[in-house]
Amino acid sequence: MESATSQAAPTGVLPEALREVLVDLHQHPYPHVPNPPECKKRASVALILRVRPDFNHWPEPSIPVVGDQSVSVIQRLHNFFSQSWVQHGDPEVLFIKRASRVGDRWTGHVALPGGKRDPDDADDKAAAIREVSEEIGLDLTTGDCIYVGNLPERIVTTSWGSVPYVVRDCPSS
Repeated sequence: MESATSQAAPTGVLPEALREVLVDLHQHPYPHVPNPPECKKRASVALILRVRPDFNHWPEPSIPVVGDQSVSVIQRLHNFFSQSWVQHGDPEVLFIKRASRVGDRWTGHVALPGGKRDPDDADDKAAAIREVSEEIGLDLTTGDCIYVGNLPERIVTTSWGSVPYVVRDCPSS
């Protein structure tokens, strides 16, 4: 029987694969899905990824983690993933557990942070940024974040799929 340690990917393999996926996502954005006529709601969730450093490969405190905002997204991703601590780190995804409320169709679900788009939100990305800030207090507008693009949008329907309920977008940071 193999241990969990022996099944882990070799150093740098998982971060390199993640970098390639993020670059591809940035270069090939998914199309916008418009609301069906009978559906006025839109919601956005954020896929938030981070790399947790290994104890033996800690980032230098004086080196910016993500880098200059004026540099292209692809170059920022390259700069980030070329760091030794990232190559030896463990990628993680942030999930939340939704509150339990009577009548809420997503009560108690584990989910990506996000929620309904408000009339004041400029777009789906702005809705996700606002919702993340409100739900977990994380500011996705800082230089520590790289906005890569959006994952596929989809129409969420009522049970049996007959009536569109909401269109969901998923910006990836």
